[in-house]
Amino acid sequence: MKKRLVSALLTATMVVGMMTGVTSYAEEAKEYDVIYLSCSTASEFWQYIGIGIQNAALDFEAENGIKVNLQVTGPAEESQTEAYVTSFEEAIAAMPDAIVTATQVADATVPKATEAVGQGIVLNFVNCGLSTPDVTDYDDIYNQFYYCSNETIGRLAAETMLAKMKEKGIEPKGTIAMNFSVVNETLAARMTGFSDYMAENAPDIVCTETFYNDNNLETAQANVENQISTYGDELVGIYGGQNISADGACLAAAAANISDKVAVVGVDSDATEIEALENGTLDAIVVQDAYAQGYAAMENALLTLLNGENPESEKKVNCEPVAITADNMGTDAMQALLNPTLLAK
Repeated sequence: MKKRLVSALLTATMVVGMMTGVTSYAEEAKEYDVIYLSCSTASEFWQYIGIGIQNAALDFEAENGIKVNLQVTGPAEESQTEAYVTSFEEAIAAMPDAIVTATQVADATVPKATEAVGQGIVLNFVNCGLSTPDVTDYDDIYNQFYYCSNETIGRLAAETMLAKMKEKGIEPKGTIAMNFSVVNETLAARMTGFSDYMAENAPDIVCTETFYNDNNLETAQANVENQISTYGDELVGIYGGQNISADGACLAAAAANISDKVAVVGVDSDATEIEALENGTLDAIVVQDAYAQGYAAMENALLTLLNGENPESEKKVNCEPVAITADNMGTDAMQALLNPTLLAK
């Protein structure tokens, strides 16, 4: 009789739990293991994204009472693409609940993304994904992608450069030196967007072919020094399509003492660019909201785990860039964009 009573009580408890929804997925899973697979642990830009990821995890823990075990991994430099792929393999083998990553080698990442999703891992891309925003070929092998349109970045950089040239009294004709880190199809629009805008709005300006520096500062500076020497008085602008390229442009322009003769615009902020913006060597930085992209990518991954579905209605979400100059860099909002470490918890 006693055994029957215990059994009946257990059965009743299970039925009530099922009816009230007490045994939810979120309550069963008190911890989530998430890996942030960075394509460069040494880069300030990717560290800024990491701060957004970390803060999203902390906020999620506080709001939901669920522990998030966050691990950060990846190669030191973006150019170490083989090491990135190896790190992706190791991340999959660890079987986390989610992976948040950015890739500089889309083709090599596709099979790893396929494997991760096939094993039930929630996979989110941030900033650099498997394809350009208009391509949907790989939408079934990741959960969500937050990015900043590279074409928009390039066009805003060009628009800002023309405005700065006008302020300096520089005629919109001559040569602009083009500089970037590595050949990457998904990032190419950052350079073509710039040159296309110039062709449409300043037809007397010629953009050079892009000089690549393999994300190496010494090479970046040497490339710009070569461009300054080659084009001389014809040079009216220098464009650095990411932070190392912009760093090289700032250092070369300062050494050549040509800040009054050319407009220099960079993309993505770091300490060197901020100092150059303050002292007038750099005219503007086009900044992505790296923090917001990282925060959104992490929050989305955790909400997908918590609710069992992706809360976004769109597979890819564009986060607009901002042009920061000496005139607006002192505001709190711009300071947070320039240096997201100010937002770290």
